[in-house]
Amino acid sequence: MDKKFKKKRQVVFEKYNGHCAYCGCEITFENFHVDHIKPLLRGYRKNEVDKGTSKIDNLAPSCASCNCSKCDFTVERWRNELELKKERIKRDVPTFNLLLRFGCIAEIDKPIIFYFEKFNK
Repeated sequence: MDKKFKKKRQVVFEKYNGHCAYCGCEITFENFHVDHIKPLLRGYRKNEVDKGTSKIDNLAPSCASCNCSKCDFTVERWRNELELKKERIKRDVPTFNLLLRFGCIAEIDKPIIFYFEKFNK
């Protein structure tokens, strides 16, 4: 890893004090992902007007599960996808509903607010 890349990675890591910008879990410098907040490409459309850059202000530290789930979505599109996942699990996963009925898990109806949105307040 060259010095310039490592320095940029360090700056991104420190943006949220070693936490994922999305879920807020603690991450390590060795294992975190660098996410493009506004994707470089969405769905392989090279001529998209509103594409992101690799400048620091468009980069966020992310845990692997958030980065892989976000994929090439914009933040708002991903938020909508996460809301849909809540509905799909309730609709399609019998084990979820069974555990819900036995009180082993609880359904909490609250909006999805990313860590970076709370952090910047």
